[in-house]
Amino acid sequence: MKLSNSLVSKIFVFPNSKLSALKNKVAFATSGSINNPTLVEILTSLLYKTTVEAATTKSGCFKPSYLFFMVNVRDKFVPKLPKSTVGTCVKAIMIATHDISETSLTKVARDLRKKLQFEEMQNVQQLVEYTKWLMGKLGNGELENVGKGSYWCSSFCGFPFNKQDFGWGKPMGTTLAIRLPKSEYRNGFVLMDTADGDGIEVMMVLEKNAWIYLRMIRRCFHIVCKIRY
Repeated sequence: MKLSNSLVSKIFVFPNSKLSALKNKVAFATSGSINNPTLVEILTSLLYKTTVEAATTKSGCFKPSYLFFMVNVRDKFVPKLPKSTVGTCVKAIMIATHDISETSLTKVARDLRKKLQFEEMQNVQQLVEYTKWLMGKLGNGELENVGKGSYWCSSFCGFPFNKQDFGWGKPMGTTLAIRLPKSEYRNGFVLMDTADGDGIEVMMVLEKNAWIYLRMIRRCFHIVCKIRY
């Protein structure tokens, strides 16, 4: 991944055992109202919550923030797309946070789960119309602080990257090449399974000045993860 001089990336590794414990805490705190959230949902909620709170601490005041989570919707079409269909169909769901009280882990996890439970789509055109609607909201100035206050997240957990064997054996580890936009929408996270399948590896990309508060992020994360580099 080629980064501009204003961006910095870090790799965090989260063991499944720690994420499962955190998942249980969230389920207990919500009295089971969040129906069996996945580890990806819990981790995404934690990442978003922490970066928003850290940004608030750095700036001295809360500003509206937004999480954009990319969802593979190939299996959401009715009828199902043939497995031989070429291409990827992705839907970007948005969670808007308008108050610091909305950054609790349970609130973000609940909102993310609700957004992910969307109905099946009848055709690709329906996905196109939704994308146009979302892009319209982003471009018409309706969402306050949507540029600098946005965080994108894409999960590749479950994809068999670490099992590919081209004749030299399975890889010791994998990473992804990412092309970042030149616009303000550059802060975000990429999730992948660790090589041993016992955790989730997160590549975080933030503006360079955002890493001034990396110490706060480390304090929030040190119980559940380690920094690889």
